Amino acid sequence: MPTATHRELEENFLRTPSKVDDIMKFLIDMSNAKRTDAKDNDPEVETNYSAGITDDNFMVLSRSSRFAKKNKLTFRKSSIGSTMNQLSFMRQIDVSSEDRIKAREERIRVASNYRRLGNLEYRKVNFDKAIEHYSKGLEYIPDSAVLFVNRSLCYIKKREFKRALIDLDYVILKLDGRCLRAWLYRAGALKRMNNEAGYLDCIDNARRFNHSEEQYIEYFIDKMRTDL
Repeated sequence: MPTATHRELEENFLRTPSKVDDIMKFLIDMSNAKRTDAKDNDPEVETNYSAGITDDNFMVLSRSSRFAKKNKLTFRKSSIGSTMNQLSFMRQIDVSSEDRIKAREERIRVASNYRRLGNLEYRKVNFDKAIEHYSKGLEYIPDSAVLFVNRSLCYIKKREFKRALIDLDYVILKLDGRCLRAWLYRAGALKRMNNEAGYLDCIDNARRFNHSEEQYIEYFIDKMRTDL
């Protein structure tokens, strides 16, 4: 078979210098030259860390300068973060008591608007919508006993007595232990749950904490028989 047709069968490359080898040698020479120039411009002093180490003394008392620089940069970053946290903290402290009072008054105003909207929906017998408004009001004033009590009454109307008790217990235990409506609504919820002992206990506490409201308590007991 003629070699002119299939040049891959020629063996002349075995007798001539390889161009690939020449290029590789040229690239290696360039790389070595760059390394030599870098060493000449910035000589690196080799540290012998084993100096002074004996069989009895084997403690290393120095560290690489490379690690020292890294630690220094880390320290600077953490210092900046600490400074920013201090600034944020100082801004919070700088808020005057007058500003805090104004901010709370604004939140109370918004919560009162939600309470009015909730009362309007309650009168329309839209208890779910009323609950939604009362809940939004509590997002602004989470310690409003009125909003909790109003919302609990909506749950009672929906016959979700256990959910109503959660709101009422929170008012009694966390906000106002003498709250008349909380005790009376709690009595109404327990009455509907056939918890006669709990009902009587709530009525007793309502009377004990609110001596001047005896007439209203009796009115509520009569009304509860039909409305709650």
